[in-house]
Amino acid sequence: MKQILIQSERDDYSTDDVLSWLYYLDRNLIVNTLFDSYPINSLSLEMSNKNKLSITVNALNLDQQNCFWYRRGQLTTPFKDTGNYSNIQSKVHKETMQPIREFLESNSTTNTINRFKDNFVNKLDMLYLALSLNIKIPNTLITEKSTELFEFVSNNITVITKPIKNPFINFIHGNFTVKFSTHSKLITIEDIPKNTSYFMPSFFQKYIDKKYEIRSFYLDGVFKSMAIFSQENEKTKIDFRNYDYIRPNRCIPYKLPDNLEKKLHKLMKKLNLNCGSFDIICTPKNEYYFLEVNPIGQFQWLSRHCNYYIERLIAKKILIDG
Repeated sequence: MKQILIQSERDDYSTDDVLSWLYYLDRNLIVNTLFDSYPINSLSLEMSNKNKLSITVNALNLDQQNCFWYRRGQLTTPFKDTGNYSNIQSKVHKETMQPIREFLESNSTTNTINRFKDNFVNKLDMLYLALSLNIKIPNTLITEKSTELFEFVSNNITVITKPIKNPFINFIHGNFTVKFSTHSKLITIEDIPKNTSYFMPSFFQKYIDKKYEIRSFYLDGVFKSMAIFSQENEKTKIDFRNYDYIRPNRCIPYKLPDNLEKKLHKLMKKLNLNCGSFDIICTPKNEYYFLEVNPIGQFQWLSRHCNYYIERLIAKKILIDG
């Protein structure tokens, strides 16, 4: 009897859809789940020349799991306060548990689809590796100098700025949890700071005129792509994530050129990723520009718009690997 391990968040609907397909395809399947900020209350990790690696977390033996799918969520290592020297013990506990947690988040004794560490794939690595594979990217600049930004905008005419890392930021301020997101914004000469020569290092790219945007889901060499006609709506023209719920973008199934798929497949291999969602632009001249790949991206809307049944694809992959 197969056992599958899934780590995700309780309110992630895509996880629910994949679970439904898993139980439909194999009613005898045992699914173990780690939800949200999952606490490691007890741990046993053993390495040997004979058994290689054995890991037990909270009485769950990871060796018995046939396949692991990381969707979302994280592991936590709560400190057990003994009441004596708690501050010192807490610091020692944190330092001790950090490499253990990092090992668990980046390694597994089972076949996997994604890992927690995939959350931290560097966008600059993506762009540089894309260039090495002759995949077009927008002209890119990271700078903290007004003079360099002025020259970049002058040379590229239309420029956008976007986050270097995650567009969604959460942090604690006093007694409040603050959450906000930043989307792509146009930058003009007038936006460049005139009262200061320096600012926080920021990410800028030449704005690429588009025929349409492409969201392409990738799973171990298989591509499921969709064209998004976002340029026809002023609200979504710069960034389709500025969703227009009154007049939604037209979205249709799409097939990327074979040579581009081959290059993107090589890119995923170099990034050590087996699953992710690509953001690509197709220009009016039918040139393709790579923007980024999100290893833990949304795919439910892509699946439903194009009748791709991506959730079934993931479920089958889990069962075959297991």
